Amino acid sequence: MTQELDNKDLMLTVVAGFKSGKLDALFAPIRADVVWKVMAPREFFRFGGLYHGAAGVKEYTALLFSDYHFARLNPLTVTAKGDEVWGLFDAEALHRPSGRYVRSVVSLYWRMKDGRIAEQQMFFDTASVLMQQGDLAVEAA
Repeated sequence: MTQELDNKDLMLTVVAGFKSGKLDALFAPIRADVVWKVMAPREFFRFGGLYHGAAGVKEYTALLFSDYHFARLNPLTVTAKGDEVWGLFDAEALHRPSGRYVRSVVSLYWRMKDGRIAEQQMFFDTASVLMQQGDLAVEAA
């Protein structure tokens, strides 16, 4: 049970560091062979796609933070079972290119190995974010 609490605490710590821009909280617990997946099309989100290793995660964060500044990234729920951790976070970020604030619930899944992050998958409502940014218009039928 302690491992599960440690894993939950790690996710909360990493996300808090992510919001504040203190990325050492993210880089310290990732494995050298980490697989980092962001389920967002690269055509619309430069940070979307698949990244490998610490260099890949650093590339991802550089791309993400060049377009977005997080105003809020609050945990809604975080749960862990064994080496798996899931979290839902209420996010609000300034989309730098448009100057608009966008909101979404971000879902994170981690697979841990030896107390370190071996895999991440991140999901969010990409269509809603694109609409909020002004990059996707919905036409009336």
